[in-house]
Amino acid sequence: MAKAREQMAVLHSSLEQLKGQAQVNQKVIGERVEKLKDMRKEIEDIQTVADDMLRERELAEKEMAATQGDIAQEKELLHTQEMVTQQRLQVLEKSADWFKDRLAFNFKKTPAGRVQMILTCIDHKDPTRPFFFDLEVTPEGKYAVTACEPRVTDLDELVEKLNSTNNLRSFVITMRQRFKKMI
Repeated sequence: MAKAREQMAVLHSSLEQLKGQAQVNQKVIGERVEKLKDMRKEIEDIQTVADDMLRERELAEKEMAATQGDIAQEKELLHTQEMVTQQRLQVLEKSADWFKDRLAFNFKKTPAGRVQMILTCIDHKDPTRPFFFDLEVTPEGKYAVTACEPRVTDLDELVEKLNSTNNLRSFVITMRQRFKKMI
């Protein structure tokens, strides 16, 4: 019986050790469960941030695609406008050449921002001799002749008539006639 008591005491001691170990294990498990909960919360937070970043990325990609589409449309529009401008420039250059060749009439912009109208084929002895006048539009919207070579005597009246009729074609024809009379 003494052996049984001894065995019982050993068992009881082992049982107490196991209970103590179970409490320690229970505490460690509890700590690990809390740590796991904290880690899950961190993972959820990180996942939320990652999802938000993915949505922002998708939105940014959509905006970028839309912007690239807009840029492509703008480039196409600019290209079309450039083509139209080139065609118009060609027409205007042909018209200017026609005026110069057929009507002996040329015009150019002066450094002062005025338009210089140059007439030739007036003097039969020297067809290349230029007769010119500089024309500008004043801030009031009126025409003004700032230079004329050779000087036409009734130039002020002609400019006044130009401003009242706004008929530039007739003014140029009249200036050619006045220049011819001077020869």
